[in-house]
Amino acid sequence: MEKILVATPISSHAKYCFKKFIENTRLIDYPNYDILIVDNSRENDFFEELKNEKEIIVLKDDTQEEKNKLRLISSRNKIIEYALENNYDYILMLDSDVIVPKNIIKELLNNNKEIVSGLYYNYFKIDGQIKYRPVCWCDITDEEFEDIKKQLNLPNIVKSAIDLRRFLTNEEAESNELIKVKIASAGCMLIKKNVFSEIKYGLLNVPEKYSTGDDIYFFTKARERNFEIFCNTKLKCGHLIDEKYKKDGEGNLIHPLNL
Repeated sequence: MEKILVATPISSHAKYCFKKFIENTRLIDYPNYDILIVDNSRENDFFEELKNEKEIIVLKDDTQEEKNKLRLISSRNKIIEYALENNYDYILMLDSDVIVPKNIIKELLNNNKEIVSGLYYNYFKIDGQIKYRPVCWCDITDEEFEDIKKQLNLPNIVKSAIDLRRFLTNEEAESNELIKVKIASAGCMLIKKNVFSEIKYGLLNVPEKYSTGDDIYFFTKARERNFEIFCNTKLKCGHLIDEKYKKDGEGNLIHPLNL
């Protein structure tokens, strides 16, 4: 039987959702998994609370990184280090605000893929409006790229179709099928050992004005090594985001990683 590490980086930013998250994670229906929490909070109060939780492994990440995004990357890589040191076959990498179905490990294992996720939704600013979309993207075709070039003034860093992506359509998201994707729902993703033994998390080297994240880096490096990426759209996950975002003076949503 495969040995699974169910793991999440966390900080005091996620204190609002931790109880729901950990109660749900304990309900996963699989006989051979451990739960690892890596706390990268700047203070120690939350870590002391976490240590009181029973039957989970809690590690403190004392990274000196200042930016929240870099602290998150540090903790994800500590999860990988722990999995390698303790000979896990897979990591189920979670975000601490994602609520997974009880059967997520069994279902993702049955897909027999090296990288495969469930599916959840989030808010995105699209054409000046906040919209609710699946956190999952597919490649675009060369023909679609040519059409986009005619309609938009693309930045210099966009050279070809490989530099762009599209959201899953509503039909794809509701298909309950296994879909090959460019970027999966990284907050509920099963990763096989041969993948995480090669790939760590980081940030792509892009101009500062462009947004990027640890998930984009991971999937980019995976594709460079010819690993295929899949999303099991049948496995719909909850996303505890109502208290996650802050608002600026104009009512725009600000992700805590960007604070």
